[in-house]
Amino acid sequence: MDDALRQDLFDPDSSHDLVLGHRPCPQTAVRCVVSDVVWGEVVCLLRWASAGTGGSAALQTGTWWRLAAHCAALLRRFPALSAEIDEPWGTTPPVALPVATGAERVDAVAARLAAMLRSPEQVPLCALAAEIDALGEAAVTALTDRTDWPRPARELVSRNGWCRT
Repeated sequence: MDDALRQDLFDPDSSHDLVLGHRPCPQTAVRCVVSDVVWGEVVCLLRWASAGTGGSAALQTGTWWRLAAHCAALLRRFPALSAEIDEPWGTTPPVALPVATGAERVDAVAARLAAMLRSPEQVPLCALAAEIDALGEAAVTALTDRTDWPRPARELVSRNGWCRT
């Protein structure tokens, strides 16, 4: 993430302008509120993803934990938000994550979300949800990279990351 965007994320006026830039046309009250809520939450996620920790492992772990939790909380709200604006809700294909460490994945997905935030294009909520899910997955991967817990064998993990029984 570049320094200009990082500065915009942490500047209240600039981040507010980024959020308002995603209001849909035609602008109805409900559509504007949903857009403002969703993109305001994306700004918060990007703040967590780009937060500096001064090299503290404990702070970095806490940051990833909060990022993953915030992603999950937002994802739980998406079906209701989609219903509010009569946007169809459905499953989208999982976002491909680079083969990298969890921290590198967080950076890669955050960069994609930042590009969406900067873009004036309207993004369907189901497509945005897929990116937020990928960010949460990357944060959990970053957390597990720091542990010495045993991991399941590769053949036990399905295509979407869940263990087969």
